[in-house]
Amino acid sequence: MRRTIKTMAMCAVIAVGMAGVTGCGQTAQSSVQTSASAEEVKDQVFTENKIGTSDGYGYELWKDKGNTTFTVKKGGTFSCEWSDINNALFRRGQKFDCTKTYKELGNMSVEYGVDYQPDGNSYMCVYGWTRSPLIEFYIVDSWGTWKPPGGMAYGTVSIDGAVYEIYKTKRVNQPSIDGTSTFDQFWSVRKDKIPPVEGNKLEGSINISKHFEAWEQCGLEMGKMYEVALTIEGYQSNGKADVYKNELSIADTYTPSEDVEVIKL
Repeated sequence: MRRTIKTMAMCAVIAVGMAGVTGCGQTAQSSVQTSASAEEVKDQVFTENKIGTSDGYGYELWKDKGNTTFTVKKGGTFSCEWSDINNALFRRGQKFDCTKTYKELGNMSVEYGVDYQPDGNSYMCVYGWTRSPLIEFYIVDSWGTWKPPGGMAYGTVSIDGAVYEIYKTKRVNQPSIDGTSTFDQFWSVRKDKIPPVEGNKLEGSINISKHFEAWEQCGLEMGKMYEVALTIEGYQSNGKADVYKNELSIADTYTPSEDVEVIKL
C-alpha cells in the first residue's frame, strides 16, 4: 500500500539558516492524504531563512546572501525566485526523526511538475540529508548552465526510463544540518536534462529508493533519514520556478527493486 504523507509533527529546533538546524523532524507515518480546498490553505511568502510546515508538507528556505522570495502553497507546491545570491535552496518535502533508514521508512517516490527558469547555475532535484553518517544527497533531473557535480564518478544506472550518472563529492568545513562540518555528498545526475513537455515545464517522477539502492551498490552507504524534499537550488545565479505538482509518496513497507543495476566504471 502506498500513500502520500500529509501530516508532519516537527521536533526540530528551528533556527535561521541551514547551519543552525540542530534537531530532527518526525513524520506521522500513519496518516493518509486528505484533500484541502484552496480556501483552507493560504499562500505564505518568505524572503528570509525559514523552516516550517503547511498542509502536511515541510518547507524550508535557506540562503547565505542575496534576494529570495519563497511562496508556500497548498499541498507540496511552491514557487520561488532568486537574484544576486551566492547559494539558496527552496524545498518542500518531509523531515524525519533520524532513527530510521530509508528501508525502515518504506519505498519513496515523488511525482513533480515544475515551470523551471534558471539563469545561470541551478539544480531541479530531490534533495536531503542523513545522519550517522552525515550525508547530503542529490537526485538531479535538470540544471541551469552547469551540469553538476564534477566529483568522483562511480558508474551509471537506468531508473525511471533515464540514465543517471553516480558521483561522490566531499565538502570540507561547510554548512550542514549539524553546523559547519565535513561530509560526503552523494549524487545521481541525469545524463541528459529531462526534456520539457511545453515551454519551460518539466514533468516526471523519481523513484527515490531506487537511487539509494544504486548508491549502496557503489559502496555509498546512507545513514538515518533526516530529510527528503523536492528542491530548487541556485548558486551565484538568478532565476525562478513554479512547482505546480509535488506529490511525495512513502509506502508502508520497503520492497527491494529487482531492476536496479549499476554499470560501474
